[in-house]
Amino acid sequence: MYENDLVPVNAQANSVETILQAAKKLPVDQRAELVETLLGEESGIVVLSANSHLVDYVIAQMNLLSSEGLAYVLKAIALRIAADGHCSNV
Repeated sequence: MYENDLVPVNAQANSVETILQAAKKLPVDQRAELVETLLGEESGIVVLSANSHLVDYVIAQMNLLSSEGLAYVLKAIALRIAADGHCSNV
């Protein structure tokens, strides 16, 4: 009786929204891989998950450094970022 009176609203979902919904169902490591793939290797961005063993390893290694060692590492990172042109305040 009402079939002719129905107006389809958002009958076809936006393709980006469909992809986002599918991505939400992926495990965290696969989402990180997807982000890295979309950004490309040229971006220089490394995606780390809070559940990653690499994060634990990096934190453990940083905790082993002396204050001077940690300052040296952080300064080297800052200089590299500045040299790559990503920051002008170093």
